[in-house]
Amino acid sequence: MGEVADEAGGPGEEVCKELAAREVVLAPAREAGVRLVSAAVNAFSPRVAGEVDAWMSPAERTRHQRYALERLRRRDLVTRALVRGELGRELGCAPGALAFGAGDQGRPHLLSPRAPELDFNLGHTEERVVLALARHRRVGVDIEHKTRRVDHAGVAERFFSAHERAALAALPDASARRRRFLELWVLKEAWMKADGRGIGAGLDEVVFEFDASPLPRIIALPDDDPARWEVALTELADGHLVALAWRELTGEPEPQLAR
Repeated sequence: MGEVADEAGGPGEEVCKELAAREVVLAPAREAGVRLVSAAVNAFSPRVAGEVDAWMSPAERTRHQRYALERLRRRDLVTRALVRGELGRELGCAPGALAFGAGDQGRPHLLSPRAPELDFNLGHTEERVVLALARHRRVGVDIEHKTRRVDHAGVAERFFSAHERAALAALPDASARRRRFLELWVLKEAWMKADGRGIGAGLDEVVFEFDASPLPRIIALPDDDPARWEVALTELADGHLVALAWRELTGEPEPQLAR
């Protein structure tokens, strides 16, 4: 499991303290300068909701107010608190001063302050939100709880390669196959979110292998070199599986759509 480190001080410290955000330390990611920060939705204190609301842009506030269910509003507050609090601390600026844009596939990126070397990505379940961020790296993160019920066979038939399906079938029992399916799924999603092209990139062409090495590895990609990419996978103490994918940031431009 990933080691959890204490959070540091800086802009938005009080909200992040109430959020109980913690850094999950994954050695391969840390060596590459990739940070993974996690927050439990239910740990968020409503007493700082007003401060987080004040950080939001008008568009963010409008989207937040559209959520009819309290649990969705709470998760949205945690997401805004985590991304604005952590990026604000990383950049040394007020969380409310950040402005975001989105690419063609909805991938968020920072518009202001200008920090083209900084990339980030978000993932969430009903219970937890995770944020990956790095300088000079393109990053993606995904999260699922290990007990999530999915039509494993049907999804694998559609989105997994023949190599991956054969490896799943070779596992000794249904429990091992369910676990490996979810591990492969979060790895594929993390890569897809880092790549930025969306599911249309062809998830069945994003091929992972689990062999004798301690980490999974990418062995095939659509229109890309697997050697450019690194991945990491961990299980949090509450049973969530989290995958990271990253590569060196090459400076490709992002469409500037305000959010």
